[in-house]
Amino acid sequence: MSFSQERGSTTERVVSRFARYLNGPMGKSVLENLEEGEHFILQTSEHTFRVTKKKGRAIVELLEIQLA
Repeated sequence: MSFSQERGSTTERVVSRFARYLNGPMGKSVLENLEEGEHFILQTSEHTFRVTKKKGRAIVELLEIQLA
């Protein structure tokens, strides 16, 4: 497996985890406070995401990866 494939799969896992969290019971209050189509930016030490509410669900998109 190449480095880029490995990084891509890691990134996909991170996006998937945030989406599951925000669409699960613990993320319910976050979605309740967003209007349909509204979004916010979520930044961690390694990633920047845009989270948009579409059809009542959180859609998580990766915007940037911060490399050390």
